[in-house]
Amino acid sequence: MTGFCAPDPGHKPVPNKYQIYNNSHWVDSVMKRMTLEDKIGQLFMVAAFTSKDKLDYKQLKSLVQKYHIGGLIFFKGNPCREAEVTNSLQAVADVPLWVGMDAEWGLAMRLDSTINFGYQMPLGAIQDDSIVYKMGHDIALECKRLGINVNFAPVVDVNNNPLNPVINMRSFGENKLDVSHKSEMYMEALQDEHVLAVAKHFPGHGNVDVDSHLDLPVLNQSKQELDTLELYPFRYLFARGVGGVMTAHLHIPAYDTAEHIGASLSSNVTTGLLRRTMKFQGLAFSDALNMKGVSKYYEPGQLEVKALMAGNDILLYSEDVPRAIEAIKTAIDSGCIDTSFLDEKVRKILEAKQWAGLDTCHYIDVNNVTFDLNASSDQILKQHIAEQSITVVKNDFNYVPLKNLANKRIASVAIGTRAEPPFQTMMRNYCHATYFNSSFWSKDTDWQKLADTLKTFDLVIISLHNLSNKHTDTYGLSKKAISFINDLNSTKPVILVSMGSPYSLNRFPKFSTIIDAYQDDIAFQTAAAEALFGAIGAKGKLPVSACDEYHVCMGGDVKSLGKLRYTLPEEAGMASIKLNEIDGVVNDAIKDGAMPGCQVLVAKDGKVVYDKSFGTQKYNDHDAIVNYDLYDLASVTKVGATTLAVMKLYELGKIDIFAPLSRYLPELIGTNKADLQIKEVMTHQAGLEPWIPFYKKTLLSDGNLDSFYCDEQNDLFSIRVADKIYLNKDYKDTIYNIIKRSPILTRGKYVYSDLGFILMQHVIEKITGSTLDKFVDSVYYKPLGLATMTFKPRDKYQLADIIPTEQDTYFRQQLVHGDVHDPAAAMLGGVSGNAGLFSNANDLAILLQMLLNGGSYGGKTYLSPTTVKLFTSKQYETSRKGLGWDKPEKAGHSSPASQYASDDAYGHTGFTGTCVWADPQYNLIYVFLSNRVYPSAANLKLAKMNIRTDIHDIIYKSFLNKYCDIKE
Repeated sequence: MTGFCAPDPGHKPVPNKYQIYNNSHWVDSVMKRMTLEDKIGQLFMVAAFTSKDKLDYKQLKSLVQKYHIGGLIFFKGNPCREAEVTNSLQAVADVPLWVGMDAEWGLAMRLDSTINFGYQMPLGAIQDDSIVYKMGHDIALECKRLGINVNFAPVVDVNNNPLNPVINMRSFGENKLDVSHKSEMYMEALQDEHVLAVAKHFPGHGNVDVDSHLDLPVLNQSKQELDTLELYPFRYLFARGVGGVMTAHLHIPAYDTAEHIGASLSSNVTTGLLRRTMKFQGLAFSDALNMKGVSKYYEPGQLEVKALMAGNDILLYSEDVPRAIEAIKTAIDSGCIDTSFLDEKVRKILEAKQWAGLDTCHYIDVNNVTFDLNASSDQILKQHIAEQSITVVKNDFNYVPLKNLANKRIASVAIGTRAEPPFQTMMRNYCHATYFNSSFWSKDTDWQKLADTLKTFDLVIISLHNLSNKHTDTYGLSKKAISFINDLNSTKPVILVSMGSPYSLNRFPKFSTIIDAYQDDIAFQTAAAEALFGAIGAKGKLPVSACDEYHVCMGGDVKSLGKLRYTLPEEAGMASIKLNEIDGVVNDAIKDGAMPGCQVLVAKDGKVVYDKSFGTQKYNDHDAIVNYDLYDLASVTKVGATTLAVMKLYELGKIDIFAPLSRYLPELIGTNKADLQIKEVMTHQAGLEPWIPFYKKTLLSDGNLDSFYCDEQNDLFSIRVADKIYLNKDYKDTIYNIIKRSPILTRGKYVYSDLGFILMQHVIEKITGSTLDKFVDSVYYKPLGLATMTFKPRDKYQLADIIPTEQDTYFRQQLVHGDVHDPAAAMLGGVSGNAGLFSNANDLAILLQMLLNGGSYGGKTYLSPTTVKLFTSKQYETSRKGLGWDKPEKAGHSSPASQYASDDAYGHTGFTGTCVWADPQYNLIYVFLSNRVYPSAANLKLAKMNIRTDIHDIIYKSFLNKYCDIKE
């Protein structure tokens, strides 16, 4: 397909493959039985509304039965009611009715509960014209599902006037070649499915500054100018078989100097130019006759007669059909209109109806209408349209895609909305940032306060929301908002992301980094964030010129960094209907008291296809879980921090997994731990005790805290354990000494132990000279852009964003909230090799995807594939364990993973009710986070009900056909 800004390929006229009109026995038979009134009725398509406040079924039924109208054009309403109304009216029509709609961006242009594919302007930015065909095809199928056989699309107007108040974003752009090629794709897709395409608004509505809904615009170009530009796309489509054209309410002095005569009422234009000069053979539809561009100057009846005599075949939206029919009859009786003229038009209409399948009456299946009109394939296509349209207008310093953000303070400022928009929500998946929101109409003091706050940030990302498409109100932007944005850009690096008309960019002429997403729709906002951070590439080019600085065809080819992107399951070959069973499992678990809430994430082939939060932070609570809330990962820390640290040190040659612990911890020489191999420790084969309740030695006989603690933090009591509980700093050494003196059980036998990973923390810190938390943060978490993963979350996040764990009645005597649940890790200051890490599900998925990628992510290499393979592989025949990583158990044994997981899968579970699993064979990720220990760790329902493994099974069944109970 021809890309944007390509040269004219020099197409010659091609045979019309949409041969709509031909001799027909059905047409002959209908014509023979028609009265004059029947024939006149066929000229009308009347307005129909199915919104509750405007639906007038009795009037519509009367127009069909009494006046034999030819069709309906549906406006605002609901698809289910429209299906019912259409069926009822088709049942009483003598000749099956045209059913038309302005569905330029899909049925959503008129109907609720349907998919909005987006304006034509963002389609104009797309470089692959086949996307337009796919959209047109999906819209055609949606039309057919609802009994619609005429789509008043595409808009083929060349929008070469930025001040245009009515076409604007509805146009493919200002380049006549691109408008022509994309219009052809849209037209072909509709008519391949026998939905009549209607090119509009002839002879070109793009260079006006008056809305024809309100008055009659004037197009002052010369004939030569019109022929060169405005008429070009129409001529192009006529040669390729477009079946319909809509005549515009435009006054064009070059063709008709009569006062107040629009093209739709001018025989010079509609007959002379359209029919004789341009040889158009199809149906000519007048634009809606209720529009003030014509109705302001002509009375009902007089208006319809003029439109008919001008050369239109079908009259849209007459305000008074009975009066119009009488006026046409009078014109026939008086000889102003010849009956042969009428017969020619009616025959043409009937032949077109036969082409559309209206030689027989078809009724709409009213079952599952809304479901069918929201197919996952359509939603995926909409997402692809958004992704393909994203335009990086300027990228002077190659900020996009954003990378190397480890030490940058980033602020996101959404202007035009008080609530967090989808753009910011998606940003949370890619980086740690501080988020602000502002109305366009904020007070001066608020703008100044925001400017002062932003001074401390290294990078500011400004997104513009709820913009208008109209130049007259500066696209919805206030002067103060414009000044704030431009002033900020002069003081620090700012990336501007517009969720609206590219014309609005002319208010910001000095930006070095600009992205245009064209629409404020969720799909376009999401795509903008994904492009900004390199989850997708960006190839769009401006379809129009905003100003000298931002002109047509601008836009870079920005490559993807391959980060996780977010989509529907079907794009990854999974079944939504199956994955949705997870909702039922989780909701039942919450209802049965297995946990107050949870996060569940599923990713396949680098695509997050399921990412949901359920329930609340506590039972009988109003704090709903959201995706960026942090959970205590418990023993998932062993792989999410400790094991990853060891993997990095192994790769750097700084640790030997076959070496004894004492090589790195010489203080173990002379103890029973000295010759324990790193490999034994990390596979739980070293014979270490499972755990030691260190806290018990710090309690008095009555259960109260001993003098090891203080209720205020100071230099001596510096280790925070919980609220108003601070442990003596020297007790860390005591814990270490207790571990050193602990017995060895059966060496070589698998016994799961926390102690080995506490020892591995010491190994890591001895080698690196850094604490475990700082090491993994610098090596993995910050470079990966992880927004939530951290030890000691209280230091970085609001308590409301951290999920509480247990109501501790045996040690801390309080709700553990924001501090690690594991007592040993708490006594070690919240950073331990066995526990202490907090995160949301998304950040864990990024870590796992990095491993599934063989150690690389976002264009950066963290580990080698051989290291990843070594640590995630089974190490001993006597145990399923990898190095740090857990593995599925063999068939016939209880397994922590799905029964369908491959032998290559690896993961881990956590005491608080968490688990992570990655399966290289299927490039599959599963993350489950809960606080099942609230209010008591004695609650074992999560394990007894097999919640985590049942969900894991559902995930595999969603794409493994042999297990899938969905009809293929």
